[in-house]
Amino acid sequence: MKKHKDLTHILTSNKMRITTPRRLLLQYVLDNKNKQLSFKEVQDFLNEKLASVDRSSIYRNLETFKRLDIIQELNLPKVGKRFQYVFDRKVHHFYICKACGKSNKGKEDLFNKIEAALKDIHGFSKANLSLVFYGYCSKCVRPL
Repeated sequence: MKKHKDLTHILTSNKMRITTPRRLLLQYVLDNKNKQLSFKEVQDFLNEKLASVDRSSIYRNLETFKRLDIIQELNLPKVGKRFQYVFDRKVHHFYICKACGKSNKGKEDLFNKIEAALKDIHGFSKANLSLVFYGYCSKCVRPL
């Protein structure tokens, strides 16, 4: 499992300064790595810890964390955007019901099948798979 210092090293190796808001955001994401965080939750946390953090700075940092595969953005029906920690997780794919919004984390066996297909069909190996599938759960499935 990655720790705060490991992730700050990733940021510095990508030529990013470790500012106080960025450090706090990183720690908040790590402390809530099993949750799907809303932007408001992140903003409220940072505003509680610091006098005032610009909304656009929070967005830029979240975008940077997404680009570095520290977090993944999920768009949950009826809930909106959420951010989920994914950095040291081999499998980070979700399937989300478009009707009720229930989200489930994918299982490793599905990842292994997709990775094998990528290798067989395209000669692509050592995939780091990050996907979101949208469809209908068994409770919300619509008859044909």
